[in-house]
Amino acid sequence: MTKKNLHTLTIDKLVPGGFGLGRLANGIIVLVRHVLPGEKVLISEAERKKDYMYAALKEVLQPSMERIEPPCPVYGRCGGCDLQHAAPESQLRLKKTILGESLQRGSSTLPHDRLLPIEEPLVAPSPFNYRQRLRLQVDDQGKYGFFQPESHSIVPVTQCLLAKKQLNSVLKQLHALNSFHGFVKHSSAFELLSNPDKDRTILLLHFLRKPRPADSTVAADLKGRVNGLSAILMLVEGYGLYDPLEQAFAARPPLLSYTATIEAIKSKLIFTWEAGGFCQVNLEQNISLIKLVLDMITGGPHKTILDLYCGYGNFSLPASTFAEHVLGIDSQNSALRSGLKNASVNDIHNCRFEKKQVPAAVTAMVSADASFKTIILDPPRRGAPEVTALLPKLAADRIIYISCNPATLARDLIPLLAAGYHLSRLVPVDMFPQTHHLESVALLERSSNRL
Repeated sequence: MTKKNLHTLTIDKLVPGGFGLGRLANGIIVLVRHVLPGEKVLISEAERKKDYMYAALKEVLQPSMERIEPPCPVYGRCGGCDLQHAAPESQLRLKKTILGESLQRGSSTLPHDRLLPIEEPLVAPSPFNYRQRLRLQVDDQGKYGFFQPESHSIVPVTQCLLAKKQLNSVLKQLHALNSFHGFVKHSSAFELLSNPDKDRTILLLHFLRKPRPADSTVAADLKGRVNGLSAILMLVEGYGLYDPLEQAFAARPPLLSYTATIEAIKSKLIFTWEAGGFCQVNLEQNISLIKLVLDMITGGPHKTILDLYCGYGNFSLPASTFAEHVLGIDSQNSALRSGLKNASVNDIHNCRFEKKQVPAAVTAMVSADASFKTIILDPPRRGAPEVTALLPKLAADRIIYISCNPATLARDLIPLLAAGYHLSRLVPVDMFPQTHHLESVALLERSSNRL
């Protein structure tokens, strides 16, 4: 490393993606991880663009008062966490600031009075040991762990401080067995999936070749020797899901489940989903998220509720208490199967689930002059600009937008605000402590409802 590639700068702020932003004397913007606002740091150039560059942190010359010692031994080398160096209250403030700046920047074409102060973040029940799903990458030498930041090089790990304790227990036991190391080298990745209601774990391997009889022998040995391991599955490229213990391809993945106590509906709900399917990784905070959405719904009346990107009914089923009818739309077969099962298990009869691409479904509803009192929208990280442009035509009194990406939320709010909706509430939800990732919930109401 030459001195030419080394620079000293002061960090101005954190921006989406978890990067600290600073400027060189010549005005070039520098983006660097693992820093805090106000810190003076030494950085080395990593990748230079036309008017900005990515850099690696070499040394913190003047640390922030809010900097702490990260508890993870591989922090900084592992690409998972990127805020462990910040005190918990600082993490919340930084995320709230990123959300606010994203909103102001993305909605700059609208009058400022259309925006409002962001509420205090919803604090996660646990800062560590909250993930019920853990995915580790495997290289061609059989080494497994997490990718380094902006890299496909693997950092070996035998535990993750964000994972549930039972997942770490299973991982530690697997790591101690030579047979597992020979088994896993035929995979590109493997996942440990917690089954909360049973306090057991499923091992799901992303297998690179067709299973052989010897694989079943190893799988049976692992299951017998690892406490807490309930099943081993292999997702085989080009073939499907294989159960080595049964020595057969599975028609459907096994079900995972957890029971949520939700005071607003004075009931407990059982949520199930298929192994490998989507479920929030932080189940305790997910209950808080559901309660927040229900709090936004309870102002009613809600004859009909539309839940877009409904998944297995995470919001549809609790919301059914406040509506005559709920329609959930999603394009994933596994999610819809789970949604139907969850409605049946919980004896809920006013929820209907349909398998459709959400943009096409909304377009058809608009053409049919359909209308809903309330719309819940929980899109993937890329957001849903084609959907939000159409939503005002469904004449909902309120729209509840659950977002996991401040930048796409800001963009998607523009057509709703321009169509006469007001942003009544905006609540950050700390779903992923120790990382820059942030969930947020926006409540939009028609202007006529506020008179």
